[in-house]
Amino acid sequence: MTSETKLGENPSYIEVWGDTVSPKHMWLSILMGVIFAPAAFLISRWAFESSGVDAQLAGSYSLLVGLGACLVVAVVGANLFKPKRVLVESELGSREDAMDAIEAEVGPIGDPDTFSAGDLAEVKQLGLYDDFKRRFEQNSAASTNEEKS
Repeated sequence: MTSETKLGENPSYIEVWGDTVSPKHMWLSILMGVIFAPAAFLISRWAFESSGVDAQLAGSYSLLVGLGACLVVAVVGANLFKPKRVLVESELGSREDAMDAIEAEVGPIGDPDTFSAGDLAEVKQLGLYDDFKRRFEQNSAASTNEEKS
């Protein structure tokens, strides 16, 4: 529960670009950007022109200052308004169920040793190599038994 929500209150969130956000915090972040970035641009343009910098260079430099202000506002907003989502991991099924689902979708699993180097590295990094290898050996043994019958 955040400090803004009261006990029993259900906060409303919206989805923006695939992320869940509080509308209040989103509008405050937008408002910060709309106020501070143009202000930084205009003040820096005035300061550069007042200091005798060429007008064209003053415009370029002040644009960089305005972009830098956008980045600062983004960092400040991210620190002020922490993420609202809570990730909950749950065991929905076994690895065998996952292997069954993969085989149902794409067919029998082949030998993982024949995977491309990138795929093999990813499978090993995820800790799935032994599962793929075991399933391949089971499929090989089953097909050998069917051929003998």
